[in-house]
Amino acid sequence: MKNKKGKFFVLEGGEGSGKSTQIRKIQEYFGVRVLITREPGGSPYAEEIRSIILNSKNAGQADAKTHFALFWAARADHLKNTIIPALARGQNVLVDRFDSSTYAYQIFAQKASELKGFFWEMRRFYLGKYVPARYFFLDVKPRVGLSRKQQQTGEKLNHFDERDVQFHTRMRRGLLDFFKQVPHSTIDANPQFDTVTKALAAELKKYII
Repeated sequence: MKNKKGKFFVLEGGEGSGKSTQIRKIQEYFGVRVLITREPGGSPYAEEIRSIILNSKNAGQADAKTHFALFWAARADHLKNTIIPALARGQNVLVDRFDSSTYAYQIFAQKASELKGFFWEMRRFYLGKYVPARYFFLDVKPRVGLSRKQQQTGEKLNHFDERDVQFHTRMRRGLLDFFKQVPHSTIDANPQFDTVTKALAAELKKYII
């Protein structure tokens, strides 16, 4: 009898939505039943690309098309070396950001609408049959999220974090547009973290094997 394949999920949200905190709590809640990984990154080579995208001294000077190409390159390696093997051995996968972020950040926040059609072509080419079964969207008002981010201590901000509220408002608009086209659940991330954790866990339980 063949092993049952795992399911592929994505946790998405704007800056200050509490994704990192929530994903740690979800890992505690579900344990080994769920592999937690992230984008950009999630595999050794993709982590190197992550460093170029976020930490290079010239990272903030790159345009949307450059970021778009780098994110898809990292995603291809992540999918091949981390996500697909986990699914094959029957493990569920929850990714902190995925193609939804590329759509929202590069096409909407960075105002590269000419990439929209190309995005869907890249998605079909790179993902093939490995499209996420469901996206879980932690929706927070941009001003609320940025205020939270500014109050956090000890966390290094990248050049995306440091953009103004208009940038993050466009990013949220991009996520809302993306989620019109894929299976998703929206969780209100404006309340306190514990309230959000309960809502997210309850929603995930409907789909986790």
